[in-house]
Amino acid sequence: MPLSDHEQRLLDQIEQALYAEDPKFASAVRSARTRSRTRRSVALSIFGVVAGLGLVLVGLVTSVIVVSIVGFVLVVAGCGYAAQSLRNRGPVGVDNRPQGGKAPRQAGLRTRMEDRLRRRFDEG
Repeated sequence: MPLSDHEQRLLDQIEQALYAEDPKFASAVRSARTRSRTRRSVALSIFGVVAGLGLVLVGLVTSVIVVSIVGFVLVVAGCGYAAQSLRNRGPVGVDNRPQGGKAPRQAGLRTRMEDRLRRRFDEG
C-alpha cells in the first residue's frame, strides 16, 4: 500500500534531518543497502536463468513442450530482472540525490500517461 502525501512528506523530512545531522552515516547506510539488494536480485536472476535452462532441457528430452515454454519464460524473466536491477543501481559510493536533498522519483507508466493527458487538456 503506498504512503499518503502526508506520510511521504513526514518521511522526506525525517530523511532530510538525517542527512543534515550525519551525512556520512546516511550515505553509508544507503550504499550498503543498495549493494545487498543488488547482490540478492542478481543471485535470484541467476537462479531463475539456470532453473529455466534446466526446464528447457528437461522439456526437450521428455518432448513436453509446455515445460520447455515455461523454462524459456523463466530464462527471459530472469534476464530482464537482472538487467532492470543492474540498470537501477547506479555507481556505488556516488550520491545521486539532487542538491535539495529529495530523492528523485521514478515515474511509472500510469503517472507519465496521466501527466501527458493533463498537459494536452491544459494546452487545448
